[in-house]
Amino acid sequence: MRVAEQSVYMKTKLKVPAVALMMGAALGCVTGLLLSCTKQRASALKPIDQAALQTMVETTAKEFMIPGAVVLLRTRQGEFTTTYGTTLLGATTPPSVDTHFRIASNTKTMTAAVIVLLAQEGKLSLDEPVSKYVPGVPNGDKITITELLNMRSGLYTYDDDPEFWTVLERDPTKVWSPAEVFAIAFKHPPYFPPGTDFHYSNTNYALLGLTAEKIEGKPLANCFQDRLFGPLGLKDTLLPASTSNTLPDPYSHGYLYGGCSFRLLTDKPYPAETQAAARGRNPQARRLHRTELFLRIGGRGCHLDRERLRHLDPGTGRRQGA
Repeated sequence: MRVAEQSVYMKTKLKVPAVALMMGAALGCVTGLLLSCTKQRASALKPIDQAALQTMVETTAKEFMIPGAVVLLRTRQGEFTTTYGTTLLGATTPPSVDTHFRIASNTKTMTAAVIVLLAQEGKLSLDEPVSKYVPGVPNGDKITITELLNMRSGLYTYDDDPEFWTVLERDPTKVWSPAEVFAIAFKHPPYFPPGTDFHYSNTNYALLGLTAEKIEGKPLANCFQDRLFGPLGLKDTLLPASTSNTLPDPYSHGYLYGGCSFRLLTDKPYPAETQAAARGRNPQARRLHRTELFLRIGGRGCHLDRERLRHLDPGTGRRQGA
């Protein structure tokens, strides 16, 4: 696996008629299926039909115009791998479990894991205000680290601003500084008072990335390597420097439908605002499904406390209408 990006901490939500498509995009769904299956008794599992799985993947990919995909499914019945299409339009290069690709907001789980580990070690409190670590945040004295993790801060997400997309359309490879994206976010009023509702905001994880860097005194990439990738033996997973614009071979080419962003996501450097703590890249499929890796830190036996695990999933916050 290779996880990627850089020094501002967020994910871009592409506001186009269709979605950004990457090889291996189905892995997130497979992960959820894997976790639900493992909770069932072996006798409750329906037999996995490899041919039916292949047909389903091919049908779905064609319906959504996905160039290629990899599905890796592990159950008590064994391991099932299904591939479809190509990693490059116009070529015949089938994806495999060793194909590298960007993982986008899966990186948020890793950022959250680092924050929770810091809390376990007493280096921060999840009840502390973000203003302790990052100045100038609206309501910063009232927004806790927990509320950032759970998407309950109320902070405006910079990528809801038309200005952001105007600039991105004009200069898709622009390198944004944290100050620039925070300036966009903070000029807007909060969606709601801290802790009173739920709203997905990339600004939250930008702040969490800066918080981790301030506490650890080193780049977030080093935090990931030292606390997650190294102990877990993830040799092909990384958060590269902001100047990096390459992917190791073999890799998939990403495409999106619409005009409000760059076309070949994996062939141009991601702007810094779309990278780092909230956005990653380049994992191989054979390892991305193992989300439990980040909840169990390798042979060191450094488990996250059960009470703190709830902070890892932004979905634990009460969503609108819930």
